[in-house]
Amino acid sequence: MKTYCRSVDPSDVKTIEPFLWEALSSKLNRKDYSAFASRYCDLDAREIRKRAHEGLGLYKEMEQALHRIAQDISLRIRNRDLDLQEVRYSVRTDGLSKKTRIIGIESVMQQLMEHVAVGCMKDLWDAKYEYHQYASLKGKGQLKGVKAIQKWTKAGKTKYFVKLDIRKCFQSLSRETAMKWLRRDIGKNKLMLWYVDSLLSMHGDGLIIGSLLSQFLCNYFMSYAYRYVMGLHKERRGKTVQLCSCALFYMDDILLCGTDRRNLLMAVRKLIRFMKASFSLDVKPDWHIRKHTDCGIDMMGYVVTARGRIRIRPRVFIRARRAFMRSAAGDDRMKIQRRVSAYYGFFKAAGIRQLRRVKEAEAEKGTVISIQAIQKKASILTAQEARRDLLCSA
Repeated sequence: MKTYCRSVDPSDVKTIEPFLWEALSSKLNRKDYSAFASRYCDLDAREIRKRAHEGLGLYKEMEQALHRIAQDISLRIRNRDLDLQEVRYSVRTDGLSKKTRIIGIESVMQQLMEHVAVGCMKDLWDAKYEYHQYASLKGKGQLKGVKAIQKWTKAGKTKYFVKLDIRKCFQSLSRETAMKWLRRDIGKNKLMLWYVDSLLSMHGDGLIIGSLLSQFLCNYFMSYAYRYVMGLHKERRGKTVQLCSCALFYMDDILLCGTDRRNLLMAVRKLIRFMKASFSLDVKPDWHIRKHTDCGIDMMGYVVTARGRIRIRPRVFIRARRAFMRSAAGDDRMKIQRRVSAYYGFFKAAGIRQLRRVKEAEAEKGTVISIQAIQKKASILTAQEARRDLLCSA
């Protein structure tokens, strides 16, 4: 059996340094990261944050600090003692779904060590991750996943679909399960195995939500589920028939599509049994196979209709409307302006025709059309579809 990462040495200083700079360069404007970096260089934390905010290059000043941090991590790995602080936890409520999650807050040193571990296992991720996995991966965001669903819809592959959600995915993935599969794929690199196992020992029961290593490991496990469900076939009148036409995994949210209801039902049941036996993961029992012409595919903040059009999820549209109204009423707070900019991206990505016509008219006339006008024109098109999608999701 082929194994990966055989020649990677996580204790080598030259191997560690690029991963450390990748982790540090975008976070030096934070108080915890600047305070941590100041212990390894001649600059104080305030000066580091100031230069990071101003966009000044810090690589030359931080080169010495990077080398010292790399030496520190290398020494800890070679001594087989990571000496990390305990993880703190915070309870947070999601603004959209209202779900309560327990978020792990790791020390800066542990975050950097996890960046190193993830970078050292790049060969494994490249080999195992599938194309239609879209969460926490560079270049694989929500819009790209929705475009894939749109493409499948226009090709006639989404006559029936089903959405699956794993119950407490991160908490259910134990350290023992993770190491069992990692021994299978990187078993020849004993130092790498010890390093990852030591990092996972800080997670307690299950994987930590908010950890970089947890994200990559979850996608790693889901890649096996993806290959399993896409490899399911049956014999029908001397021909091999694929049970599932296409699948999309957005971390622990799964979308399966097919042209035959019975085949899709068979694939779902087999996938549920596979994930339970292999990873001890349970799928929430509230899944239903739906016909695409009756209800749009609601995934990743967007709704893809049976005609292949992309619409905004109803509850996202309502929150965007509120943000537009606050901004139009004169609320100039930075967080409101950032919210408006973010939600405008939803409208732009969804390709709402009325919004595009308003912007084209604005460009032709050289006038500025109010946010209320954009909001009104967009709502005319989406209100009817939003009501229908709300009924489908109820």
